[in-house]
Amino acid sequence: MPKILHTSRYTGIPWEILQSAVPEGFNIKTLEEPTYDCLLRDVADADYLLVSGRLCIDDRVLSAAKQLKMIQRTGVGIDMLDLEAIKRHNIPVYVNRGVNARSVAEHTLTLILCCLKNIPLIDKNVKNGIWKKQQTGVSCNELFGKTVGLVGMGAIGRQVAMYLNAFGAKVLYTDPFRLPVEQEKEYHLVYVPSFEDLLPQVDILSFHCPLTAENKGMFNAKAIAKMKDGAMVVNTARGKLIEPKDLYEALKSHKLRSAALDVHYEEPLPQDNPLYLLDNVILTPHIGGLSYEAFHSMMERAVSNIVDFELGNLNKIDSCRLYQ
Repeated sequence: MPKILHTSRYTGIPWEILQSAVPEGFNIKTLEEPTYDCLLRDVADADYLLVSGRLCIDDRVLSAAKQLKMIQRTGVGIDMLDLEAIKRHNIPVYVNRGVNARSVAEHTLTLILCCLKNIPLIDKNVKNGIWKKQQTGVSCNELFGKTVGLVGMGAIGRQVAMYLNAFGAKVLYTDPFRLPVEQEKEYHLVYVPSFEDLLPQVDILSFHCPLTAENKGMFNAKAIAKMKDGAMVVNTARGKLIEPKDLYEALKSHKLRSAALDVHYEEPLPQDNPLYLLDNVILTPHIGGLSYEAFHSMMERAVSNIVDFELGNLNKIDSCRLYQ
């Protein structure tokens, strides 16, 4: 019976959802503890890796996985995959491209609106008995007419752009691969050739790009200095795109009005993280792509891909293969 090893630790409803996606004839196991040592131990007899979480799939893991046939990501990010090692071991890799784009885009829009409307702070004030209607109201802003800069224009970026259009925002974007002119017109996009050129033009900056060696820490003190005073930042992509100390200083000094982060440089966030002390930052625990509906779709598609691979139905795999 083929064994699928889930490379993180699910319990409760998430584990029930994953188990329900696995058909008879396949065995699914999640790690007893989400540790590298546990992964090394359990991978020895795995036929398939269902990769989620942050544990690195590197040369040691692949050398220990004597029976491994294929690697399937639950999502689309690949920063936990040592692609060079995987290529040396000649293991095919599939990612679940686009499966949770709507969920991430909705979360992004929610965070943008919460920043503009100061929702977390206002909610706290009302619960503490502070009722200053006019003073509070005029501290909020509308999304209509704001200039939003999107860094990355994949499936998530396009979905976010569509939502922003409905609110009457002006949408700029930068991406190494420019969209065809027809798509730019469809999504009402203005292309900006570089990240540096984008920064001074936007009221709200939102990240939707993968993490690479080249863009790690791209949002740093130098980048922040180029932004408008009072601009906002939203990150639902990867935490290491942002230098956390530089972001903290910009929020503390109010160079940046606010930030909303679903992804973080370290996950989980350390208890002594200084961002906890700020009222102008919104923090969520990397849940943008994990709505109930999206999670179901992610597990079902990922497991279906593994089943089709096992049966030799490669033409049926509803995903994207990184190596041919």
